[in-house]
Amino acid sequence: MPNQFALFVDVMGIQQQLDPVPTADAEARFNACQERLADFHQDLASTIDQDQLLLTRTVPLASPLSFVAEFSDAAYLVSNGFAAVASAGIVMMRKAIRHGYPLRGGLGVGTFSHETSGVRTGRDGLVWGTSSFLGGAVVTAYQAERCSTPGLRIFVREGVMRRNTEPLLKPYTVSLLPEEAVDNCTHELRLWSAAEAGAAQKRLEALRDSQEMTPKARRHYDAAGHAYRRFEVIRADLPIILPAVWLWGQSG
Repeated sequence: MPNQFALFVDVMGIQQQLDPVPTADAEARFNACQERLADFHQDLASTIDQDQLLLTRTVPLASPLSFVAEFSDAAYLVSNGFAAVASAGIVMMRKAIRHGYPLRGGLGVGTFSHETSGVRTGRDGLVWGTSSFLGGAVVTAYQAERCSTPGLRIFVREGVMRRNTEPLLKPYTVSLLPEEAVDNCTHELRLWSAAEAGAAQKRLEALRDSQEMTPKARRHYDAAGHAYRRFEVIRADLPIILPAVWLWGQSG
């Protein structure tokens, strides 16, 4: 079975927002979560329907996405090639900053098998959803997202970097700092071009400062900001990814 590449993305902070202990603002927080997740699902759909089309038309050798599993606050995307999942991850992270929700991800490689998917209904309003899949690709992607290095970033497993003939691998990845390279993650996806990184950092800081958060949550924003500053000095192009002209607008 040939190895495949997998991306796992996860909206952060949902569990904390939906604290089971009743509070006066519980309904407001529930509604805020619904809005945040609606943005996430819309962004995922537009990334797959529109941005992936640009990739396949521009890079003929790039394998398209072959599988997507979408959950309430997370998703897996799988492809035979690196470019499809990496470009989707970059676009999703950019849209998350634009629409104001914290997203984090991991990218891995390994075996993959899709077993079954579907939804059926039964008596008394029973809804039974099934999505059965497995393999080293989704395991390593999940492990990369769960690595101990902080940040609203997409971390790349070491095994991915060994596939150095993959289209767009070099321009889309950047080495982690030595102290950040843990849990078999050695690189991260480069989310912004040099021209965009400064404005993106301001957007990130505005999003951080617009809400109350724990020191742990703030650490993720600050670590992402440090990564953005490193992106700012990389002069290489960010192929296929459309310029984020909205960064310089007054609103998203």
